[in-house]
Amino acid sequence: MAEKAKKKKNGGGGNQRIAFYKLFTFADRYDIVLMVIGTLSAMANGLTQPFMSILMGQLINVFGFSDHDHVFKEVSKVRTSN
Repeated sequence: MAEKAKKKKNGGGGNQRIAFYKLFTFADRYDIVLMVIGTLSAMANGLTQPFMSILMGQLINVFGFSDHDHVFKEVSKVRTSN
């Protein structure tokens, strides 16, 4: 009986819920800087797959040509344009 009264007094134990946006009210400058860096890094990481798909698609198209002397010039163009 005394334990129940103690849990009610302390806020009910470990089942407290708060809104998601309220989690950020406890962040200091260092936390915000780390969140911004993490967000930008995640965006950069997400951009690498489409970029590599475009690059590899261009290279595969170049190898599809039948003129072998022309292939080296085209691969050099793809490599230098990106």
